[in-house]
Amino acid sequence: MKLRMNWIGAGALAICLSAATPALSMDSPDAWITTKVKMSLLTSDSVSMATAVNVDTIDGKVTLHGVVPTDAEKTKAEDIARSTSGVKEVQNLLQVVPASQKKVVKVADDKLQKNVEAVLSRDKAVESVHDGVVLLAGNAKTLSEHQRALEDARAVPGVKQVSSEIKSPDRLGDDEISTGKGISKSSSATSAAHDTWITTEAKSRLLTTSGVPALDINVDTDHSVVTLFGTVPTESAKKLAEAEVKKVGSVRAVRNDLQVVSKTMAHDVKESDEALTKNIDKQLEDRSELKDGKIDVQVENGVARLTGEVANQSDRLIAMQTTRGVPGVRSVIDDLTVASP
Repeated sequence: MKLRMNWIGAGALAICLSAATPALSMDSPDAWITTKVKMSLLTSDSVSMATAVNVDTIDGKVTLHGVVPTDAEKTKAEDIARSTSGVKEVQNLLQVVPASQKKVVKVADDKLQKNVEAVLSRDKAVESVHDGVVLLAGNAKTLSEHQRALEDARAVPGVKQVSSEIKSPDRLGDDEISTGKGISKSSSATSAAHDTWITTEAKSRLLTTSGVPALDINVDTDHSVVTLFGTVPTESAKKLAEAEVKKVGSVRAVRNDLQVVSKTMAHDVKESDEALTKNIDKQLEDRSELKDGKIDVQVENGVARLTGEVANQSDRLIAMQTTRGVPGVRSVIDDLTVASP
């Protein structure tokens, strides 16, 4: 499906964000990167099935998973991800599934406008519709709310593309990322924030579970349905990962797309607890994001316990991921506290 945007001025093509810092090159949390990649995909005129693309970020590495109809769209999706501030690497796992048999829905622009307006919250509106291309305007209290407006509009039958002039913050609030306080589980306007919360909690649970290669597992959540993708060494690890994610509150279902890949060539790295502690301390000290934190590390039989204080929820997840990535660490116990804003 080729989409045309000639009628929209260059200014309308960009996602307009008030109260924003233009680029977070120095501090781009994984959840923020994931949200920005999703928003860019949803507003692209070259990725027709953006709602079928899963996105996850671990330590700046973005993984794309799902289906697109052409090789060109697969390449474009990767280009969009790579161009996002803070992205270090992109793993493109998108599958090309031709959509030649999919029925094209043609809806008159005036009717399409009413259909899109019906799924938006009151503080957002359809600025215009032309040949199935929808331009949104209004305000969003959070970046997650902005993302959900794009997703809801793009999912309406007949919509070919969504462009946005919605004004919103350009950062994810701490509550959106992990605490979940004040987030409605049913409201369409805030459910994207709840999805981000579920994703972060699922990752935290996997990072603290022995027997699960958490750094090889990607997590994406849409309307409280979690998709797991990536690789695990055994079928039991695949089942364990799913079981742990199901324990996260408000998860409606888990789609387990994990691939079992036997690591016959891999060998267990066994180091003394003392050596592991020193290695973890060094890795944490090398993370510029954690320079303001005070983290203590204790290791017993390969299980690392983190205590102390970090500045925010993003730093908490970075500390856990960094620790779990140290060879020899079997699991992580998170006893970190987050400083008050």
